[in-house]
Amino acid sequence: TRTILALEAPFGRCDGHSLDALTRIAATLGASEIRLSSNRGFVLAAPDPAAAEVALANLAAAGFIVAPDDPRRAVAACPGAPACASGATSALSDAARLADAFRALAARGLTAHVSGCAKGCARPGRSDLTLVGQAGGYGIVLGGGPGDEPALQLTFEAALERVRRADSAHGLDREFGVPTIPRSDL
Repeated sequence: TRTILALEAPFGRCDGHSLDALTRIAATLGASEIRLSSNRGFVLAAPDPAAAEVALANLAAAGFIVAPDDPRRAVAACPGAPACASGATSALSDAARLADAFRALAARGLTAHVSGCAKGCARPGRSDLTLVGQAGGYGIVLGGGPGDEPALQLTFEAALERVRRADSAHGLDREFGVPTIPRSDL
């Protein structure tokens, strides 16, 4: 009986080192193929549950998302600067730091988006918290998307501190002190 492993690349991005690790781990499992999943991830087969457990641990160590409660699953991010000429901020590295602080909110089903600019390539729709890169800082939009008018401007560190203080029972409104765009507009 084979065990199927499903994993995701953080923020839908995978570099050469990560791909090398994935292919090495797949080879140790004797996997004849690595398939792409619909959520920007990968699927491969392990010969048994014990081998799958070791492979998942190695994949997690290589930076892949292997747990359903990984907070990076709740955060979308574009490449940002310097990978994208439109990016005003380093969206990917900021998103990785935000995801850790967002853990309790993600557990409640909230979503976040770190966009290097107002185009919103990673998630054009609404998120509970959207950070839109502007002049090295971020415009903050609660309950909206990157194209919406930010309610306030913050440095990434200031936004991160507010997320860390956010009580998962009350959400983000209190810490950011801005109104949420009504959900009826979804």
